[in-house]
Amino acid sequence: MKIGNRLLFAGAFALLIALPLITSAQWDKKPYTEWSEKETTKLLTNSPWAQTQTFSDTSRQSSTQSSGSASTTAIAEVVNVDFHVRFMSAKPVRQAFARGLELQQKESLREQVAQRLKGFASADFPDYIVVTVTAESDKPSNMLQQANSTLYKLTTSELKNVTYLVTNNGKRLFLQEYQPPGKDGLGARFIFTRLVDGEPFISEKSGDIVFHTDLSGGNPLNASIPNSSIPNRGVPGMANATATPFGFTVNMRFKVKDMMFNGKLEY
Repeated sequence: MKIGNRLLFAGAFALLIALPLITSAQWDKKPYTEWSEKETTKLLTNSPWAQTQTFSDTSRQSSTQSSGSASTTAIAEVVNVDFHVRFMSAKPVRQAFARGLELQQKESLREQVAQRLKGFASADFPDYIVVTVTAESDKPSNMLQQANSTLYKLTTSELKNVTYLVTNNGKRLFLQEYQPPGKDGLGARFIFTRLVDGEPFISEKSGDIVFHTDLSGGNPLNASIPNSSIPNRGVPGMANATATPFGFTVNMRFKVKDMMFNGKLEY
């Protein structure tokens, strides 16, 4: 079965909820159907399975003009774009999406849709690891337009050699298939095989896992630097997370020991 067909059913139910970060939550302490809006937001933006990398455009942050002996300084507002990186194949992430839709629609959610939503939240991904990436900002900007345009036009052939998951010991798993964002709100899909030589690529012994992708191919973008770069931390061959003049480089580190959910490693 084509990979896209396996993921198609998920699309109709995915909605992003743009809310501030909150304190940590114990998601496996109660059913996802009882999660609050704040808990679902936290899981989708800053959790063991989903993290956010922020890029800031400071190219027009300030300028100084002189007139005779006097000078004036103009300060422009810094533009931030958030890249949300999520292990969509992890059950808690899909449960958070499902719960978010339930909370948004409440009583208006049709029974048939509710049943399919439950299937999406509980489905297993035995063959693939799916990482999704979305770009968001609290205001329109050229930087946001550049980010989304890049995600829409890239292809598997352009990304397959520059996108991978890497373990602490430098073992890499390269991209198998890329799917640009659709109308479902899930974002761009980066799909990897789950098994390598018959064994899961990620296990409880993997330590940290870094998702890396070089989103190049866009128009030049000046001075795009992440608010908090993701350092190497001893991972062989890894570069710091940066935005280049021709696109964005995303490095997100996930701690495997924290990705346990209901007694099972979820990714």
